Formats: sequence, C-alpha cells, structure tokens
Amino acid sequence: MLSAFCFAYLPGESEFASLDGGHGIFGNPAAIPAFDSWGALTDYQFDDGISTFRIGGNLDHLAAGFSYSRDGKGFDESRWSLSHGSEWLARSIFLGTRVEALRSAAFNGTEWLFTAGAIVRPMDFVSLGYTGRNLLQGGPEEQKKIHDLGATVRLGSLFSVSYDVENFKRHRLLFELELYGTRVGFKMPLHDDTREYTLTLSTSLGGHNTAAVTFFDDYMIKRGAWGYHAAKNPRATTSAQIYRVPLDKEVGEVESDFVFLGSRTMGIHTVRNHFEHLLHDPGAGIVILDFSGYRGGVAISMEIKRYVEKLLARGSKVIAYVDDLRPSVILAALSCNRIVVEPSAHFSWRGLGGSSLYYKGLFDKLGVKVEFLRHGAYKSAVEPYTADSMSAEARANREELYNDYWSAITTAVAERFARRGVHPDDAKRAIDSLAGVPLLTAKSAVQNGFADTLLYLDQVPSYALKQFFDIDVPMARYKTWKPSDKKLFLEDWGWRRHIALLNIDGSIDGRMEKSVLDALRALPSSGAEALVLRVSSPGGSALASDKIWAAVKFVREQGIPVVASIGNMGASGGYYIACGAETIIAEPYSIVGSIGIYGGKVDASGLLDKLGLKAETVKTHKYSDAESFNRPWTDEERAALQEYMDDFYDRFVGVVSEAIGKPKAEIDSLYGGGRVFMGWKALEYGLVHKLGGIDAAIAEAKRLAGIGEGTNIEVIFVNTEKSRILPATGVSAWLDFVDGIGRTQFWAIEPQRFDFE
Repeated sequence: MLSAFCFAYLPGESEFASLDGGHGIFGNPAAIPAFDSWGALTDYQFDDGISTFRIGGNLDHLAAGFSYSRDGKGFDESRWSLSHGSEWLARSIFLGTRVEALRSAAFNGTEWLFTAGAIVRPMDFVSLGYTGRNLLQGGPEEQKKIHDLGATVRLGSLFSVSYDVENFKRHRLLFELELYGTRVGFKMPLHDDTREYTLTLSTSLGGHNTAAVTFFDDYMIKRGAWGYHAAKNPRATTSAQIYRVPLDKEVGEVESDFVFLGSRTMGIHTVRNHFEHLLHDPGAGIVILDFSGYRGGVAISMEIKRYVEKLLARGSKVIAYVDDLRPSVILAALSCNRIVVEPSAHFSWRGLGGSSLYYKGLFDKLGVKVEFLRHGAYKSAVEPYTADSMSAEARANREELYNDYWSAITTAVAERFARRGVHPDDAKRAIDSLAGVPLLTAKSAVQNGFADTLLYLDQVPSYALKQFFDIDVPMARYKTWKPSDKKLFLEDWGWRRHIALLNIDGSIDGRMEKSVLDALRALPSSGAEALVLRVSSPGGSALASDKIWAAVKFVREQGIPVVASIGNMGASGGYYIACGAETIIAEPYSIVGSIGIYGGKVDASGLLDKLGLKAETVKTHKYSDAESFNRPWTDEERAALQEYMDDFYDRFVGVVSEAIGKPKAEIDSLYGGGRVFMGWKALEYGLVHKLGGIDAAIAEAKRLAGIGEGTNIEVIFVNTEKSRILPATGVSAWLDFVDGIGRTQFWAIEPQRFDFE
C-alpha cells in the first residue's frame, strides 16, 4: 500500500509499479487484490493544453476503467479497460492482467492492448513491482511497449520512498509522508530533463472517501481526484469524540433477518468488528455502551467485556448505560469505568431459578403415550414426556449447575467491588444477601454498588466529561456509532495467513448437517491453514452430530488443525462435535457436557380409539410397522432401541475419551449419563482444555498451524452468512412435527433451559 490504512493510494500517482495506486484500475493491475478493498476512483487533469478525465471502480479481484483525453486541436483519445488480479502465497505475491480498448482520432478502428503486472512483498516493509504495458496488441495502430520496474521501502507506518524506472531510461522517485491526517507525496525525476515534479496532498474524508490535489512544477494545481474505499480508515477521526454504541438487539452467533421485516439479530462477528473499529479510532476518547434493549447470552457478554478491557488499555473511557440490570448485562458491563442506570430501570438480582413443564398427565388424558428411552440417568430432556415430576438426578444436576453459575457471577461482580477497596469475601456476602430481596429498584443498584449513578441517556455525555476530565459542559452530546461489518485496512504489508471459522449454531438437524458437511469438505482447497469451530448448540440429531464429528476428524487428517470454541452452550451433540477438535476452549459460563442420548416415538393409539379412528396396517414382516404411531412398541422392539442407544452412548464416551485423554470408565461414572457443567468446572474436570472466547481460539489455531504470533491472519467466515427466516416459521415447524410424529427419532440434545438472563 502507498501508506497505512485508508491512505492506500495517492490519486494520480498510480504509475509506480510497486504500489497500490489507483486501486489497480489504471496502474499496476496486480494492485487490485493488494488494495484489499473495493471502491471507485475519478480524477481530472489539465496540463499542456490537454484535458484528461478518468473514472473507474474495482471489486476484490476485478476492475473496470474509462479515460478520455483531448486538447481541442485534433487530439482525441478514449480508453476502456477491464482488469483482473489475484493473490498468492499468503498475500506475498500479487499478479494481475488488463485488457484495454483504445480509440483515437489519429486512426480508424479499435486498438486492443494487453498489460500484465506483478507485486512481490518479501518483507513487511519492502514492495517490488513490475508492469508490462501493451505486451500484446492488435488493431490498426501499434502502441509502444512499456516496461516499468519499481521498489518501495516503508520506514515505519508514516514514511515511504518509492523508485520506478520506465524502459530502463526514465527514472523517478516518490517520497510520502503522513502529517496530521494528510498524506503528502512528492515525485521527482532522476537523470532526465522532463522536470516532472509534482506535489500531491491527499486526505481522508469520513473514513471512506479520499480527496487529493496535485501541484505541478509551475506551482499550479492541475489535477484533482476523489476516491471511495469500502474498507474504513480507522484514523479518519483526528479529534476526540463521545461515541454512543447501541447494542439494542438480540446478539447471536449468526445474524438473521425476517424476510420483508428487516434485521432480527446482530451477529457476534459484527459486534467484534465494530469494537475493532473503535479500538483503532484515536478519537474514541469516551465510549458509551448503550445496553438499552440488549439481549445477549453470557458468551456474547464475555466477548464484549474483553473488548471493553482492550479499550481501557488503549486509554479510552467506557461507560455502560443500562435500562435493565440483570446478570448478562452486568457481566458485559463489569469492566467499564462507570455503570449508569436509567432511573426507572429494573434491577433483577434474585438468584437463579428455572422450571420444566411436564406433559405426561395431559398425554394420559388424551390417550397419547410418548415412548422415549435413554442412556443416562441425568439425560432429563425426556422426563417432561414420560414422568410426572423431575427425577432426583435431574434436580441434583440442575441445582449444581445453578449454584456453580451463581458462584461464578458473584465472584466476578465482587471484583468490581474489590477495585473500590471492598474485600472480595465481604463483597460476595453482600451480593449474595441482596438476592433475597424479590424486586430491586434502580436506586438500590446504586446504593449497593452495582451502578454509579442514575441518569437519562442524554445526560451521560456531560456526566462523563465531569467524571473523567473535571469539565463542565451541560450541553455535551454524543455521536451514535452504529455497528458495521466494514473491514479495516491493515497497516502493514506482512504476509497474511488464512484461518477458517465455522459456526455450529442452534439445534443440529439435517439442514445444518448438509451445510456444515459441504463447508468442511471444501475446506482443504480453501487455503485455510486452521479451522475454528464455533459451537453454540444444545445438540440435536445424534446421527447428524456423528457425521459432522467424523467430517471434522477428516479435516484434521488432511493436516488442518481444528480448535473448538464453545459459546453459550456446547452440550450433547454440540459437545460431541467439539470433541473432534484438537483443543476445546469454552467460556467460564458456557454449558458443557450432557454426554448421553435419548430417543423414541409417539404412540397415539389411545387417542385414535377416543376419536373413533382406526388404522389398518399391511406389512411383509413382523416389525415393518415398528415406527408407526398407531401402536406401541413390542418388548423386542424396545430392547432393540435400547441396544442402539447403549451402543451410541458407548461411542459418545469413546469420542470424549479420545478428545480429552481420560479413560472411558471415568468419563461414564463421573461426567457422563447426561450431566452438564459450567465451563469453569468443565475445565477442572478436564472436559475442556482452556477457557476463553473467539480470540483465544484463533490464537490457539495459529499456534497449532505454526503461524507466528506477529503474523497477520485473515479469518474466512464459513456458513456464517445471514439466515433468512420466513414469518411462517412457526407453522413450518408444526408441519415438520406432524410429518415426523410417526418416525423413531434419536437425539443427543439438551433443552436450552439454562439461558441465564
């Protein structure tokens, strides 16, 4: 790049073969992918009586341009061009070609021209380039072949020197320096008398637009240019700002939209990218995280908490503004400098509780019998259909889970009090006793140390200025910074390696199985050197889980290391799939485990009798209608089903044993049978290898792939595109249920009843 970040070109200086000038539209075509951002460029120049106008645009690998020149005295020329570029060897080599159509008043017809280019970056501060113009041509008028060779050396991120030679005769130098947000480029000739001295000033406008003017050797401005780049310049803001960051949607692993109704959720990757923009903006002095309407699980909250800590480390001041103070919000806001609560907000701090609805009594009255079998006394998902109340095993496991979660969150909140001089043990006792109050006000949140003050949102900017800088500005205002999926320019020319990230989000069914298997089978040819498997799932189909696990293992056999990152939940089939990775990383608050399986069918024969319905069956063998919903199982069929589940459970335990290096007997007796654990306790038991979020998983993937810590990586997002949800989803789900009611189903799933909000 010509410079760091969005000052990625000086419009008009695009002939230097080693640089990304002009997006690759008019200069070296190899620069199209090197520029790493799609955009557009237009400029106008008037010199020596000749007017030249150029306009063009580029995508990631393709570019098109048009230029027109005339002098009003008979010279009239137009060029249309189409270029293509590609990158190789971790973006250390860039190759490009361009085809041009030239029409001129000097001849009849169209001259077709072919140009090729290359850029090589052997080190992160050196760029070497070659452009061969008009190498191939055909038409009425032969054009001169031009060979350009160039080199650029960058000294730090703000200064660079470029050299270019044309046909080994015409030598030029370009010096670039960034000063106070403006890029200065001075071009001068060497060993010739052309006197092509130019001075170009380029500045970013709003982060995506760049404007430039060029002074020629007669000190006159003779060229003006404008460029647009999709990637954002994180240094576009030069003055301090108070930013409000709205987090007012459900934040999930993958974004989803209701068709015709707009965005439904905000994906975690958008949130993370948004914080990366803030981290690189020098103007983000005060950041207000607006949690009004925030709906995110604990894993998402932990990701936000880590980014808050990064903002604090770089010198920003961060305030959390909340209108509903509850555990998931508190976790996300814990590291903020201040927590401000809306005066009428709810303060939900009542401990943890949850209930399960049992249907057996209703089914008995209807004459419906749900014939579920299971392997694992703690596999309680079947109990609402087969029992009148919760089993002792299920109750014990859930109580342990709730208590572990409560202990973890009170410990985390106690750290906030510790920063204010309160002993952690005293803080934990006070925090726990507060949970005995059924309903708390916003005022009590301040009185008990959970928040710092009560304000409305518009009052927060002046409060922040007074708190952090002792400045009274009653009319201070914030600027809203909405989440963005726009990427940032990288500052350096370092080689860039690829790591893939694939989501296992939600219940595991046939559709997910197909999508994930297709993605995993294509992975070895994608150029990715490692895979991060992001799991946020309660499980689902046992068969689909096993197939995905096998595909993950196959990826590893191809030499691609795999790291599993567990979000809110990696239970049952979700944990089964995670065990295909070399390393399993979970959040401290993740739900992990539920090693078990259950399955069965619905026997509606009693209901059919009550309704006066009769089913007639024709079959070739005794058990051909075993999956029918109009009769119960025989003892032989029930035994066969139990044998299948016992066999699958043994496979499940074996998969876990291989993943964590513990004996099968130990896993079965201590951690199996459907038990679930918090992430921090799963680490103690060895069910996961580390605690952390996506960043920790990416760092581990780099380590396993032998990628150095200082090496840039590019994350390839696999099957994380926005999902489209039809408004009639509920009807579709009901029809799917009716269609499948007569089939025997096998699940390794844990209901999502542990969403601690």
